[in-house]
Amino acid sequence: MQYYSTSEKSPDATLSQAIVHCVAPDGGLYMPRTWPVVPKAFFNNIDQLSLLDIAYVVANQLLGDDVDGAVLKTIVADSMNFRIPLVRLSDNIFALELFHGPTLSFKDVGTRFLARLYRHLASSSSGRHINVLVATTGNSGSAIASAFKGLEGVDVFILYPRGRLSRMQEAQFATIGENTHPIEVRGSIDDCNRLVDTALLDSELNAMFHLTSANSLNLGRVLPQIVYFFEACARLKAAGIEPSETDFAMPCGNLSNVTAAAMARRMGAPIGSIIGACTPGIFADMAGDGVSGPPLGPTGSSPANMPRLLALYGGDADALRREVHAEVFTTQAQEDAVREVYSALGYVAEPRSASAVSALLRRSRPGRHGVALINTHPAKALDRMTAITGRAIELPLQFTRFMARTVVKDKIDPTLPALRKILLRHNQQ
Repeated sequence: MQYYSTSEKSPDATLSQAIVHCVAPDGGLYMPRTWPVVPKAFFNNIDQLSLLDIAYVVANQLLGDDVDGAVLKTIVADSMNFRIPLVRLSDNIFALELFHGPTLSFKDVGTRFLARLYRHLASSSSGRHINVLVATTGNSGSAIASAFKGLEGVDVFILYPRGRLSRMQEAQFATIGENTHPIEVRGSIDDCNRLVDTALLDSELNAMFHLTSANSLNLGRVLPQIVYFFEACARLKAAGIEPSETDFAMPCGNLSNVTAAAMARRMGAPIGSIIGACTPGIFADMAGDGVSGPPLGPTGSSPANMPRLLALYGGDADALRREVHAEVFTTQAQEDAVREVYSALGYVAEPRSASAVSALLRRSRPGRHGVALINTHPAKALDRMTAITGRAIELPLQFTRFMARTVVKDKIDPTLPALRKILLRHNQQ
C-alpha cells in the first residue's frame, strides 16, 4: 500500500515512512492511496465473531500487504485485549463504551495498536531508535504513556501546560518512569502543540532524533479506530438490528472518530449517518445543518484530522454533508447533556460523551436506531462531573494507584532549544 499526503506536494510513502514520519514533508497528513473493501460475505456471520477476529480482518485488509499476517495477529491480540461493549440504553439508543482499556479512554485502542506497530517497524529498521512527541491536556498523555511503557527502541516525551491538569491527570503519565519523559511547559496547550508541530517539521532535529507523534496526526493512531464501527455492526446484528438503519454519534475534538467512521464506510461498514457532537468552530461551520457552499480550508485552528476528512470526500462539501452532520454543544450545553442523559436514560456519561447521546435524542426518528460512542470513563472528568451531578463518582483502581506515586518531570519554556536539550539528554543515557 502507498500513502499520499493530503497536501499532495510530497511523493507517496511506504507504511513505515507514513507511520514513523507521521507528518509529510509538505506538512500534510498521510492517507492510504486506495481503500480496500471488506467482502460482503464477511457480514453474513459477523455477529458470531469476536472483537479480535473482527479487528484482525479489518487490520489485514488495511495492512496485510506490508505486515506479515502472524505479526499482525499478535499486534491485534496485544493491543485490543479488552472489551468494547454495546450497552442498550433504550429501545433505540445504544452506548458503545470505549473506555474499558487500561487508561479508561478510547485512545487506548489506537495508541496500543500504534505502539506495537512501532515496535515491529523499529525492529525491521536495523534497530533505529524512535522518539515520540505528544502534547496533551490529559487523556492522550496517559494512553500513550501506558501503551509505550517499556517498549524497546522508543522514548516518549509528553508535553503538557503548567497549571492546566489536575494532580490525578498528571499522575497517570508523570509517574510511569522508564521510557516516558513528562515535560511541563510554561505556557498553554497551544504552545505545547506548536512546539511539537515545529519539532516534527524540523529537518535537523528529525535527522538527530527520528521524531514522530502518537496523537491522531499519526495515521497509525486513526486506522485502528475503524475497528469499533465494525464491532458495533456485529453487536447490532446480534441484537437483530440492521446497522445501515443505525446512526452513529460521537464526541469530536480532533475528528479522529468522525474520520474513522467515514473510513469504515469506505471499507464497507454498513453504518448510517455520522454525527459529530462538537463545540462551536470550523467543523460546526462546515457540517452543521443548513450550511451550504464550499467547506472552510484546513488552516488555523482546524481540528487535526480535518484534512483527512476532507480528502475522504475529495473536497466535495455536499457529499460530506450527506453523510456527516455536526451537532453543536457549548460548555453549558455539554453539562446540560449530562443531566438530560441521566434523567432520560439513567446513564452516567462525561460531558462530551453525554453530548453524543444527546445528539441522538435530538435527531431521533421513527424506525431509526442510534449508537453513541462513549469516549472516556466519567471519572476522567472527576471534578467537573461532581460539580454537574452533585454526586460522588467512584474512582476506578487504575486512578487510585497512580495517586500514590511520585511525579517526576522536566520543566521548560515553550522553545525549540529547550526541547532539544531534553531530547539530547535522554538520548545520550
